[in-house]
Amino acid sequence: MLALLPLLVACQAPRARQEEVPPFVFRSLDLKQQDGQGRPAWSLSSPEARYDLRRRLARTRSPRGVIFKEGQPLYRLQATTGTVLNDGEAILLEGRLRLERLGSTPMLIQAERARWLPRRQLIVIDRQPQAYDRQGRLAARQALFRFDQDTLDLTGAPRLERWSKPFNPLRDLPTGAASTVLEVVSAQWQPGSGLLRTTGPVLGTRRPGPGQGGTPSQQLRAEGLEGNTLSQTYLFKGAVAINDPALKQRFVGRDVTLNLASRSGHTALPFSAERGALQIKGRGLSLEASANRVLVLADCQLFQPGERLTADRCGWNWQTGALEARGAVDLQRQSQRQHSRAGVLEGKLGPDGTAALTNPGGRVISRFQVPLRQR
Repeated sequence: MLALLPLLVACQAPRARQEEVPPFVFRSLDLKQQDGQGRPAWSLSSPEARYDLRRRLARTRSPRGVIFKEGQPLYRLQATTGTVLNDGEAILLEGRLRLERLGSTPMLIQAERARWLPRRQLIVIDRQPQAYDRQGRLAARQALFRFDQDTLDLTGAPRLERWSKPFNPLRDLPTGAASTVLEVVSAQWQPGSGLLRTTGPVLGTRRPGPGQGGTPSQQLRAEGLEGNTLSQTYLFKGAVAINDPALKQRFVGRDVTLNLASRSGHTALPFSAERGALQIKGRGLSLEASANRVLVLADCQLFQPGERLTADRCGWNWQTGALEARGAVDLQRQSQRQHSRAGVLEGKLGPDGTAALTNPGGRVISRFQVPLRQR
């Protein structure tokens, strides 16, 4: 009996090989799924597919899919290859993956690999996802895209990059370096509404314009960031510090809102700023880059060597260097112990960061203390 065992095993092996079913090769693949109301939910097609009946697995070439919302196409995707598991329970997409958002707010996600789970309305992207809208790019190491919530969650060193000129993300991607880069711990973005929420801290850099050298002109730090990529309005939350080494400028404040579209910003809280030898403090700040102007809205205080000025409000034009102080202006100079009061004082900021202040023709009340001649 024992001698027969090798023979029996040898006889059974060829039979097992004969029972293996070769995969079916189809000229094309066309999968479709409907929602509970009979409307199209998603579809997937391919010009060629090999189907393993026993494993319920199909390998496809150049798969293309459409994801619908309320029966209307909202997303279009394609990849180099695809693997359909359990007749569509999960779909592995590899190669040059493109996920396009259709409609009035186009968006493009590019990646090298993703796992599509149609029933959960979820795509798991684990290889360098990059999401483009009309103005910039969100990139990270991993991402989860939830179709039902129109939400992209990014983890693994996410960064927000913005370019100065808009582009069409479905046809014309930017090639040069981004003008602004913001790095965060995690990010959540809704492409349809543009809503952006992040977990800080936030580290930002702004690159110089043409002819301004190759090093970043500004660095930003904040505790958090939220905003809207459509309106390009961003609130930097908590303590905010902006440093510009080239211009020897520094800003420290809290809860600063910046609008990259209008190149403006503001905060309603106390702040301090430096430019060269000039120091500015106040409560509330408004910045208008198109007019080259900064306004201190209340409790304006200017300090420079030998001088101190306080006023209800003040402003500075960084292109012309013009300074203006209005409302209960009080100027104190250490030289000859001069003390002047006025409704308005004007001046100009010099290249060394010091300001020369004058009266524009209104009334000025001054008090001087002349040192007594020693006998």
